[in-house]
Amino acid sequence: MKSTHAFAAALSFSVLATSGCAMDTEAPAGSDELEIEGEGEVSEAPQPLTDSPATTAEPWIVNLAFTGIGARCTASVLTAHWLLTAAHCVDGLSTGALTTVSVSTRNSAGSVVNVYTGNARTYQHTFYDSGITPDVDNDIAIVRLTGATGVNLSVTGTARLFGYTSPWTSTSTSDREFSIIGYGLSGPACTGSDSTKRIATGFVMDKEGFDVRKLKSPYASKHTCDGDSGAPWLLTRNGVRSIVGVHSGRYYDVSSLVMKQQAALLPPKRTWMYETSKDTGLMLDCGTVCTERVYDPEPPPGPACPSGFHCCEGGGGTTCNQCLPNSVACP
Repeated sequence: MKSTHAFAAALSFSVLATSGCAMDTEAPAGSDELEIEGEGEVSEAPQPLTDSPATTAEPWIVNLAFTGIGARCTASVLTAHWLLTAAHCVDGLSTGALTTVSVSTRNSAGSVVNVYTGNARTYQHTFYDSGITPDVDNDIAIVRLTGATGVNLSVTGTARLFGYTSPWTSTSTSDREFSIIGYGLSGPACTGSDSTKRIATGFVMDKEGFDVRKLKSPYASKHTCDGDSGAPWLLTRNGVRSIVGVHSGRYYDVSSLVMKQQAALLPPKRTWMYETSKDTGLMLDCGTVCTERVYDPEPPPGPACPSGFHCCEGGGGTTCNQCLPNSVACP
């Protein structure tokens, strides 16, 4: 059966009132099906939930609406023209295809501020597979805003990306503690509004090996629900929140009999982001912060002639068999 990840809506964080859970992303009408890793799907009725607190923190975490295809996700502003979200948010769009988006955030006063409306092009991870089993490892996409000025950075600022250590390998739970911030969408089991920005804290990611490409975490008492897709998993160091993962969805872990959520690990994806963006002509270069610049590869050097001369007969490579003064035309 097709994954319920398709065309996710916006995010709403909630505290469980009972043991049941709502779907993370939009499912087909009348469906409450839940992915079980390695064992197909089961049905689970949604249960009442109480929202996590609203927040105006991190204005670079934005509400991303794909007005062209009717999808809604959470995204992070990397630069004026590049956003980060989940790959399954743009299922159905060809790589680099032109679409229309609306991007908004909450300012410090709590007001909704539109920071971009216009055309964009989307790029799923090269190895992302939108098949039946969610490809969490590569569930990441970058979105290039093609408008001249892009996002209004004076309102949003830009994200910080987590560095090059591996806290998910630590035996200390405090090293692995993280939070998630995203936007709410009303649903049958989640209260909230389309533009409510919420924060859920106190999650602890599973201890993993150095070579992992995705992160996992039990829901505990709080969890994401409708439209969580693309929300950043945030580690806090010295009071600063940095993205370590991009939220993908949830699943029931049969081995531990625990409901878990999972995210694509971000640090290993930096090279893909760089190479993919470079091919678009606007290069995205990310360390702990990201920069963008026009990529215009220099043409290969022409045949070498002394200053004031031009080549009339190339000899291959950078050699010239006949150099004439610039004032003299080639025969």
